[in-house]
Amino acid sequence: MLLGIKSTQTLLLRHFSVAIIGILLVAMVWQVNSTWSPDMRLWKAFGGGSFFLLWFALFIGPAARVWPPLQRLVSLRREAGVWFFLIVLVHGYLILDGWVRWSFWEFFGYQYIPEVEQYMRVEAGFGIANLAGLMALTFTLTLAATSFDRAVNFLGVSSWKWLHSFSYVVFYLSAIHVLYFAFIHYTPSLLRAVLGQPTNYPDNPLKFYYLAAFLSVLVVQIIAFILTVRKQRNSGW
Repeated sequence: MLLGIKSTQTLLLRHFSVAIIGILLVAMVWQVNSTWSPDMRLWKAFGGGSFFLLWFALFIGPAARVWPPLQRLVSLRREAGVWFFLIVLVHGYLILDGWVRWSFWEFFGYQYIPEVEQYMRVEAGFGIANLAGLMALTFTLTLAATSFDRAVNFLGVSSWKWLHSFSYVVFYLSAIHVLYFAFIHYTPSLLRAVLGQPTNYPDNPLKFYYLAAFLSVLVVQIIAFILTVRKQRNSGW
């Protein structure tokens, strides 16, 4: 069996279906950000598309506890996680290569100021948000590397489940990253004005969808936890 699936054909079909959904999500985010420059529009497309896939992977489990008919979708979590990983890798590469240009200092919100001949902190929030994204990607690499039956057999089911419970850490770190750029980074900045940089950017048309995704996972986790505790108490466990 492959990842609990009885045939290679079924596995490939599931991956193909989730891949199509991922491509459509990237295309959707690209389309709605039409007012942004092509390079930033591309970064946002892969970042937003990957975040919505991650949202599905983390939302559907607790949501199925609250509303059991959703249980039929729970088995797609692993494919969604794999394609989140692949799409977010592209997003990370585009940011490193096109925005911060592989500069450690610029990645953390510093810029070189010729007048004083040194790097100075310009965007503290930018650095924190990027650090959250980098930590999320590091966890994701670990989870992706162990998303195979051999890893389950090697680690043991309990250890594997504990390791993959960190998927929620990935989600909340990613949410910090996404919400910072959706609500804070592109708002008018006095420091940018002083440095002669742009102070006004187009509004992010998906920012409230990102916020709703974050809140929905948080709320459904809380509800599922309460229902689980109530069920266990009623069963006398």
